[in-house]
Amino acid sequence: MYGFVNTAAAAIIYETQIPDNTRGKYYTANDTVDGVLKITGNIPAEVDKGIVGKYFEGVEDNTKYTGNKVIIDGVDFTENFGDGKGVIAGVFLYENGDIPKNVEVTDNHVIINGKNGNINISVMGRIAGAIEDTAKIKSYLHDNTVYIEGIKSCSMDRITGAMGYYVQNNKTIIKDSDITITWDSISGGNAAYGEEGDFANNNTVQIINSTVNLDNGYGIIGGYAVEGDAKNNNVIISGDNTVINCNIYGGIGGLKASAGTGEVSNNSITLKDNANLSQAELIGGYNAAGTDISGNKLIIDGWTGQNVKGAYNFSDIDFTNINWVSNGTVLNITNNDKNGALANTMINHDNVVFSGGTKLKTGDSMTLVAGDKLGISADNVSTASNFTAGVAIEGTGTAEVASDGNSVKYTLTKVKHLDQIDLVAENRAVAAAFVNQGTDLISDSLDTISRDSNYGVKTFAAVHSNRSKYDVNSDIKINGWSVIAGVGNADKFDNGSEFSWGVFYENGSGNYRTYNEFNNEFFRGDGSLVYNGGGVAARYTNKNSVYTEGSLRAGMLKSDMDNALRDGAGNFYGYESESAYYGAHIGIGKIISLSESSDLDVYGKFFHTYTEGDSFKVANDEFEFDSINSDRLRIGARITSNKENKFSTYYGLAYEYEFNGDADMTAQGLKAPTQSLQGSSVMAEVGFNYQPTPTSPWSFDLNMRGYTGERQGGSFNVQATYTF
Repeated sequence: MYGFVNTAAAAIIYETQIPDNTRGKYYTANDTVDGVLKITGNIPAEVDKGIVGKYFEGVEDNTKYTGNKVIIDGVDFTENFGDGKGVIAGVFLYENGDIPKNVEVTDNHVIINGKNGNINISVMGRIAGAIEDTAKIKSYLHDNTVYIEGIKSCSMDRITGAMGYYVQNNKTIIKDSDITITWDSISGGNAAYGEEGDFANNNTVQIINSTVNLDNGYGIIGGYAVEGDAKNNNVIISGDNTVINCNIYGGIGGLKASAGTGEVSNNSITLKDNANLSQAELIGGYNAAGTDISGNKLIIDGWTGQNVKGAYNFSDIDFTNINWVSNGTVLNITNNDKNGALANTMINHDNVVFSGGTKLKTGDSMTLVAGDKLGISADNVSTASNFTAGVAIEGTGTAEVASDGNSVKYTLTKVKHLDQIDLVAENRAVAAAFVNQGTDLISDSLDTISRDSNYGVKTFAAVHSNRSKYDVNSDIKINGWSVIAGVGNADKFDNGSEFSWGVFYENGSGNYRTYNEFNNEFFRGDGSLVYNGGGVAARYTNKNSVYTEGSLRAGMLKSDMDNALRDGAGNFYGYESESAYYGAHIGIGKIISLSESSDLDVYGKFFHTYTEGDSFKVANDEFEFDSINSDRLRIGARITSNKENKFSTYYGLAYEYEFNGDADMTAQGLKAPTQSLQGSSVMAEVGFNYQPTPTSPWSFDLNMRGYTGERQGGSFNVQATYTF
């Protein structure tokens, strides 16, 4: 989230007079314009007060203090910056005179990069993005941050995004670190001075894959106001390697107000991943008088840690994303010491979303919350009857409160697949049909290399464009290009028969749009297909103009889909699939002469394509494609005229029937409806062949086709051959 800039300031030791007439020295970047202090080496031993981007001992009216930073990059502080050294801050304001007016402190930061746990910090003081160190400065501190990553150990009194009078929208992020709080707290923002009117609102703490221990103090707090309000603050705990050994508060306000003047409302604690909170108590909001506490939430978002010591002062517990474990428990409160701890708490499961990859079956159940002396009322349980799991499963369930009020259990009453996954099977069928189109190019190439009277080694190439719609359960239109290139030979024997053959490389690429629906909301997806392969083809024509032909081909088919599916949390997902394909075709026909300049080609051809199965995951849901067998029979006729001219034309009509073409798929073990290409299609074509002279080695062919029935659309094909 935060980068490490290369800006380096020439740090100075700044000597300041503090109220008790004791001299103190700060390591600062006061002699620079930008106030960026980057530390990559040792701190001078005479520094005894702290490290700050900039230090201001006099604060002026109508002033904005912004853009100051301390960047500590891989420095071990344990030897030369140990106990008693004070503060680390992006900006430090001190004022012992008149109260300044209209002071704003914003966009100041402390960034500490431990380089994967190789440094230690032990400071008896504070780390803060911005600090005003006296109640006389009633400034507005907002959008300041502390970002700590990769610290082997950090021992501090207090870590906060900003510390002052009015604190809002500040943030503390701790990632991959080991932190010990020796006196107070980790907070997003701290209104520290205990005067009426201060507040801490909209601040955030994020703990990611870290260990937090507490020697003395409160613990982790979204926003902290000693006298005033704490509203809309957030704590987010995530990471499978997180261990929290202290209390967690959404917000604390009115801490010193015996009358409880600090309002503590709409704060939240969000739990994710497998964070270990077995030694933590969760408190939505707290003030000294225990009043004006409302709207504070505990949000369970895919958390699998299961155990907490206690949960108090929450208006709501929202279960937004559950990793389903049959007969398991989502939130187990192990050491509740308050009667009726959740008596006034709503247990909300209104948007019932289970994580992808979940194995579900009718009759399974899971406990949402359990403990002792909870006092849960059935009237306070709000659970939707419908649920979704990942992108593949939906169903219905019911919630039941135990007779002693100490648990809520959710039981599945129906499990089925989501209709949106039908699209994946449809795309699979269309992908197989697209590969089938390549067989047409092979057959056309045999026609072309056999058409003229030139014999010998031949090279051939063709480009085929098409726009087709296939009548699967939901019509899908695909635009694509296919190419074939190869080398072969054509011979004529003494008995009047002819034999031509070729080896070839083939490639195809296509794209299409899809439209899907989830929870009555429609969304568009984009898909692409690519196949690459090769093969061999041959045709034998006897002296009676009866020919037989065949081909073998093999390759790989890749499909890629964006925004194909959606889950209950509103996330969109795509997928990739890759399968081998194998194909063959055989045909027989007879060319009947109608006149010196025209003939009739009557043929029947059978095409077989086998596409292997594949499996992949979308949002951890397992999708499995069965193999697809396509068996097509085409019967048709073609009339060629003006054979004696350099330009000849041909017209054709064919009927095709797909006997198979079934695309079967399962998602999370549930079978989706079969998508089939089976059915009839009719093809009409017109083409032009150009050979400059009867002896010219060049021959060109232009073909246009239209389709109706199971396959609908048109194609355009250009082909060239050269005989050596």
